[in-house]
Amino acid sequence: LSKSCNDWVRMGLTIIDALDTLFIMGFRDEFQKAKEWVKTSLQTNINQKISFFESIIRVTGGLLSAYELSGDKIFLDKAVEVQNGLNKAFDRTQSGLPISEINPVTGQGDLPGWTG
Repeated sequence: LSKSCNDWVRMGLTIIDALDTLFIMGFRDEFQKAKEWVKTSLQTNINQKISFFESIIRVTGGLLSAYELSGDKIFLDKAVEVQNGLNKAFDRTQSGLPISEINPVTGQGDLPGWTG
């Protein structure tokens, strides 16, 4: 093991991914710690290109799952913050399909390589 990480989306993917599992499995103390991290440390204004797809399924999806299970509005509020930045991916193409990478602050991004 390298004992290091690659935080390529810069939004704590593993913590957010684990929220629903922690809740469903009854790990309430761990869930509360993760919730506190979301509340105090999750940064939604990442000024770099991030994966639109991974951010949607893992960050927005994870936060919405946690909200649905717990009813705690902090998860819904953070999901809206994240999504406000990601929605800029739809503004960059004529087709209305999102670009694959988006900078949530500037709106700059890239189309998938297969589009030519």
